[in-house]
Amino acid sequence: MSDEQFNALSILRPGRTFVHCGQKYKVLKQIWLGPFSEVMVVREVNTNEQFAMKIEKTKDPQKSVLKLDVFVLREFEKTKMLGIPQLIGQGRTREIKYLIMQLLGPDLGKLRRSLPGKKFNLTTALRLSLQTLDRIETLHNTGWLSRDIKANNFAIGLKNDSQTVYIIDFGFARRFRDRDGNFYQPRSSAALMGSIYYSSLAAHAFKDQCRKDDIESWFYMVCEFIKGLLPWANADPRDDYMLIGEWKRYARGSGRYELLKGVPEEFDKILEIIDNTN
Repeated sequence: MSDEQFNALSILRPGRTFVHCGQKYKVLKQIWLGPFSEVMVVREVNTNEQFAMKIEKTKDPQKSVLKLDVFVLREFEKTKMLGIPQLIGQGRTREIKYLIMQLLGPDLGKLRRSLPGKKFNLTTALRLSLQTLDRIETLHNTGWLSRDIKANNFAIGLKNDSQTVYIIDFGFARRFRDRDGNFYQPRSSAALMGSIYYSSLAAHAFKDQCRKDDIESWFYMVCEFIKGLLPWANADPRDDYMLIGEWKRYARGSGRYELLKGVPEEFDKILEIIDNTN
């Protein structure tokens, strides 16, 4: 891709075209915009096939997260796994970095919020809980942690694939073991990563995260699938992260009923298993 063709990719609007690896693409629409990146729907001109294009605008390497998406998705290029989006390609210019990947449908957070009571019916919630847990296991089996498990980071497939849940957005991912299966030593402290609403107790304590922490975040997410709102839903994560952490600790004692109210009774045992896992 030439800099002249794509000199200001961050301001490409629908109707613009660009070339990647000899293939011509046309930008159709923007579907997401963040402080450092955006996601566009693009169409490969010769085949008319549509893809998602994630564009990172920051030049600050400390804020770059797109490389982690590429690292994780590359793990599955040769061994395609259910619920892992296909990486089509990636590149960079002097101004931006980008990747092209399989286009998916709406994320589970958007779907949940669109429903009455902002919750799924129990059957759907449990089906989604199993699929999302399976996707997390697939990620863990490659030696990666998400560190940002939440409904917005799972999306459904399109058309005939609409019953499949995909895990997406690996901007906070981190390896917990090397390719030979050797586990990395935990750091003495670590930054609080991901969405505060779903962060684990260990993350609130600024401890290095492990697989258990992804599962704890999954548990909060699934409770939200069923209940509609978590007890700390009205707290502002930017200002009240300590309060949210206190709520989660409270839910291990006298506040347990408030967290588990409205979910199947088996969830009490699931939370106990998570908390007792080393």
